[in-house]
Amino acid sequence: MKTSNKQIISGQYETYTDGDGRQIIDLAGGFGFQVPSVIAAVSQQADRMGLSNRVLMSEPLIAFCKRLAELLPAPLVSSYICSSGDEAFEGALKLCKGLKPKGNTIVYIQGGDYGSLSYGRCLGAAQDYLEIQRFLGFELVAVSDTRDLAKVDWNDCFAVCHTSTVIDEDGRLRLIDQTLLDPLYAAAAKVSAPVIAVDVQSCLGSLGTLFGFQRYHNTPDIVVLGGALGGSAIPIGTYTCSEQMAYQVYGRSSPAKHGSTTAGNPMACIAAMAALDYVQAHGSVKQCFNNGQILAQTLVSFGAVACGAWVSLPLRGDVNPSRLCEELYQRGVYISPPRGRELILRCPVTARAEHIQRAATIIKETFSHVLNHAA
Repeated sequence: MKTSNKQIISGQYETYTDGDGRQIIDLAGGFGFQVPSVIAAVSQQADRMGLSNRVLMSEPLIAFCKRLAELLPAPLVSSYICSSGDEAFEGALKLCKGLKPKGNTIVYIQGGDYGSLSYGRCLGAAQDYLEIQRFLGFELVAVSDTRDLAKVDWNDCFAVCHTSTVIDEDGRLRLIDQTLLDPLYAAAAKVSAPVIAVDVQSCLGSLGTLFGFQRYHNTPDIVVLGGALGGSAIPIGTYTCSEQMAYQVYGRSSPAKHGSTTAGNPMACIAAMAALDYVQAHGSVKQCFNNGQILAQTLVSFGAVACGAWVSLPLRGDVNPSRLCEELYQRGVYISPPRGRELILRCPVTARAEHIQRAATIIKETFSHVLNHAA
């Protein structure tokens, strides 16, 4: 794995070794590296069967779909397994189009991460992908507050999409306002437009709940999962809906037939179940919350605010974000470059408290040094 000129050679939990032999604490989110119980489960499955014929069902695929039905709120019981969360989001939109084939408008909450495939890119940065949007033949309406709902042609809407967090125009991380979600869900329900909660980046405890959408009291029509779900062992994504919705579009066709060639393979399903086992056995939801508090409390003097295991850290106008991230990396902490004037620190789901405390101390010392130097 390579990021610009930085290589990842090996790792475990929240820490990896780069190409120069340095130990780096990763604050870019995800599940964590090479978690022993997940790797062991996948290895055992690989000895039995890695991939399977898509026309046939495997025991891990059936068990995983049942597991999701138990964990997700009713009526979300019918799961379709894909090779990634991005692919699952595209599959969810295909399902919505099947439910409302005459609709051409997608309504979405602005500032969310909807993935890097065609539709995801258009929702994430509409102005950069106008040609793709025109080629696919759909209309986009972005909403950021309740006033935007009035500009939607709801009769033409075939899908409503939201993530659990957004990054605003200033690069700040924040939760979506419940006061926006309530009328959004109500407007969608009036015209039977399915609401998709895209939980690819925020599942398995990172926001202080097992699934990010559970921070709100709305139950979506479709939930998209991915990212950490694969336990950083095998990529996997899912979209889950009601049995009635699935039957209306797919009939009795097997879920195994929807997705890419390797979607729902036994190893990926085992990886996802092992990741869920780890999260539930180790109290990862609470640990994620605690890790966020460690970072926020250590960095409170710099304006840090926690949202589960994610922490936003504002930057002063005279601080160069790229140089700051590089200096942090040289000192042993990796942080994704910010979109604006705010660093987003994301503790991996399996991050250990002592390593997060060490990262927090490094960040505090680096900030103090950079700010003193700038002054």
